[in-house]
Formats: sequence, structure tokens, C-alpha cells
Amino acid sequence: MNKLLLILAILLVAGCTSNNDTGSQSNQGIIIESLEINPSEVADVEPFDLIFEVTNVGGKKTTVNAFIYGPSWISGTDGDLGAHELIAPDKQVGSIGESFIYTKTYNAPVSVTKGLTQEYTVNGRICYPYTTSASTDVEIISLAEKRITDVKQATKTVKTQKSDAPIHIEFTIKEPLIDYDESGQEIPIAVKVRDVGGGFATSPGTGCIKNPELGVMNKIDVTLTGEGITDCVGKDLHLVNGETTLFCKLTATTGGVPSKNVKLMAEATYKYYKTKTTTVKISGIS
Repeated sequence: MNKLLLILAILLVAGCTSNNDTGSQSNQGIIIESLEINPSEVADVEPFDLIFEVTNVGGKKTTVNAFIYGPSWISGTDGDLGAHELIAPDKQVGSIGESFIYTKTYNAPVSVTKGLTQEYTVNGRICYPYTTSASTDVEIISLAEKRITDVKQATKTVKTQKSDAPIHIEFTIKEPLIDYDESGQEIPIAVKVRDVGGGFATSPGTGCIKNPELGVMNKIDVTLTGEGITDCVGKDLHLVNGETTLFCKLTATTGGVPSKNVKLMAEATYKYYKTKTTTVKISGIS
């Protein structure tokens, strides 16, 4: 009986602590820890504080821009909380990602009819520039080398399962590539990109703003680089249902040697947005 209680206690502790891990997360860059208004119920003559906490759980350092919007009494630059650089967690040294708390105090921001209570929805939004990368070495062999070694082609999938970013990359090739006539074989490569972060991306050339235009939303830049890569233009690719694909060509040639390796690098660049909502109740007493 005592052993059973001990096991239950260990499971309970594990369950309580697992949600507080601020180490790297495979589908996130920056997360919104909380958006709170304190106190959440006030009279229209009372001040209250907005508290907006964000944490870097991704794979790299970046600058986070924070905004709030919604009620009419948050207007213009009043909803711009500014930018702050956050350091990413470091798996090698075991350090957690850096957090930052944006705060703003509102002093009697709105007048409510005496005797009535008005509930307002307040939105907190973050925007940050980010990059997702995936790379691999690809072997190319001559036809003579293929016959000598009797090597078999195998499908190789390159993906960013643990990219610590909200955008993931995946491309598939067969390796080794075979240069049949030593003049170079043209191989198509499809680079698939998926949004898994729960927010939305915008073109990297646009600035971080509270309300991005529809023309830049769900768009990213994607590149595939490496020796022999051609026909590979991936600027402002549109994510449809969270996905898009860049099609490129690789001229696989050994250059007269039995075999060689070439490095391919796929990269997606974008700005990423996430939003969280809270409420405040204001009662009219004046």
C-alpha cells in the first residue's frame, strides 16, 4: 500500500511540473505565458494594470514586439508596448529561455454609465522575426561507380521535427543520386513548409505591426540553396491551410569523379504572430 501511495505521489508531482517547462519546444518560437488584468473588476474611477508575459522557447534569440488592442480607450500608440530581445534556451548548458513581462497601468480609462457594468475584451498580440532551417548532405555517384558498388537508392526525408520554430520544413530525395552520363541529371525537389505554431506568418520584409494587412498574411519566403540548384524562387509564398511547397531543380553531376557530396540548405524566413485574449469589467459609479 505504501509503495502504491509513493508511485501516485511521484506521478502527481510529475504532472504538476511538466507544464512549467520553459525549455525549447518543437512547435514554438515565442509563447504567450499569460495576459492578465489586475484587478479584473474595477470601478470607472479606479486604475488597473495590464500584465503581458512572453517567453522564448524556440531555437534562437529574437526581438519580440508586443501590442494590445480591442476597447476604444486603447488607441494609437497607446496599444504599442514596445520591443524586447529574448534569449533562447540552451539545451547544451540546460538553461531555460528568457521571459519578459510587459506592464501598463490604466488610470480611469473609460466612463461607464452609473449603475451599469461594461465588460471589455482586451487582446494581446506578439510579433517576432524568425527563421527555420533544414540541411543535408546528398551523395552523387557516377554510373560506373553505381555498377562497381551495386549501391541501392534509398528515400531520405529531411525535416525539422525539432526545429524549435512555428514553421516546419520537409523535403524528400532519393540517395545516392546517379549521374548516368556525367553531364548532370536534372532532379526535381519539392520543399514543403507547414505552419504548426498556432498563429500566423507574414512576409519577412514587412514590419511588426498591430494589424497586418491581408496582403502579407500567411506568406513566407523560402529558399533552397546548394551546388546545382536552379529554378528556385520562393518569395512571398502563400500558405494555404497552413501549407505551401517550393519546387526547385538540382542538376546532379559528379564532375568526372566517382562520387561527391553536395550540401543542400532549405530556409524559411518570416515574421510570426500570436494572440491571446482577456477581459475586464468596469462599473460606473461616478
